[in-house]
Amino acid sequence: MGSQSHSSTRVPLLTARHKALLLSWALQYYHWTVDDFKRVAWSDESRFQLYRTDARGTVQSGGASVMVWDVCSWRDMGPLIRLETTLTGDRYLSILPDHLHSFMPIVHSDGLGQFQQDNATPQASRVATKWLQEHSYDFRHIHWPPKSL
Repeated sequence: MGSQSHSSTRVPLLTARHKALLLSWALQYYHWTVDDFKRVAWSDESRFQLYRTDARGTVQSGGASVMVWDVCSWRDMGPLIRLETTLTGDRYLSILPDHLHSFMPIVHSDGLGQFQQDNATPQASRVATKWLQEHSYDFRHIHWPPKSL
């Protein structure tokens, strides 16, 4: 009969404050052109499951995953960094100087590069925020509103 089972997706609710911050961010960058966005570098981390386990079967080893971090821009991709353990603020701080700081002047040699990251806990940590503030003369950090994607 074509029936399939589905699990509901849990999504965090947006409060009135979150909606206001998202709207404010959108209005702040509404006038940007494609060329403006070409100056932005984005970073993110992702976990990839090597084995899929579901209700129909199991993997003897218990499955495995790989966590990676990368930075990319319109012009180029940065190095794919394998994270040995879960990303924390201190571990994130060990990535920024070696990988982001060297990526930005190469890809945005005109000094107009801007960096945007999501608001995951490691990126919003005090140590990461302080490092980005200390290096604001190298590139601008664009603040991403909470609960945005």
